[in-house]
Amino acid sequence: MLRAVFSFTLIAGLSACAASGVQVTEQQISAFQKGKTTYPEVVSKLGAPNSNTISSDGTRIIAYVYSEAQTRPESFIPYIGALVGGMDVRTSVVTLAFDKNGVLKEYAASASQTGAGYNLSAGQPQGRVEQQPRQAPRP
Repeated sequence: MLRAVFSFTLIAGLSACAASGVQVTEQQISAFQKGKTTYPEVVSKLGAPNSNTISSDGTRIIAYVYSEAQTRPESFIPYIGALVGGMDVRTSVVTLAFDKNGVLKEYAASASQTGAGYNLSAGQPQGRVEQQPRQAPRP
């Protein structure tokens, strides 16, 4: 029995979180100077961007996207977890725009958080990410 409880706890702990993308901090962004920092300097410090767009006028816009999902603990309760569980998702996006010479023109950062509930908890505030998921207003 003790082995089963340990195995369940280990599996729950290992599968409770998932992340993807490139996480960029405010400290990293603030080190870049508009009009001075170049595209190769940004890539050397942050790695390859998740998205790279070049417009017809030579402007380049790159994006670093990061997403992290954490399963709520109640999701792992046998039988009941499938009805009342959920997850919290946090996402950040950093975009940087460069002129045709590859010099930084501007940057922007955004962050969001969303909660998702399963079955009975869908549409109900979960206390971790308030008012998520939201249900569309009824006509």
